[in-house]
Amino acid sequence: MSDSELITPAYDKFLDGYATRREMQRAFNKMGNNDSELFLMLDNLNHVANLLCEKAGVTAGEIEAYTAKKAAEMKAFTEAQEKAAAETTNVQPD
Repeated sequence: MSDSELITPAYDKFLDGYATRREMQRAFNKMGNNDSELFLMLDNLNHVANLLCEKAGVTAGEIEAYTAKKAAEMKAFTEAQEKAAAETTNVQPD
């Protein structure tokens, strides 16, 4: 506890106590189940994206070229923002 607190919080057995192995196992199981659901969603998203690419006739090379183009655009945009920020911080007021 720091001296800056205006009110000393009351001791709470649940919040201030140690977690039991059973409580930790329950928490880890819940996190694992959430991760499994997220990865299942990603798998489904990949299947849908693959289907749409097949239907539209998009090749892997086109996707790679597009991502490289967008990465270059994003890099140029970030560099321009950093340059503008550096110029504004270096300006001295009159």
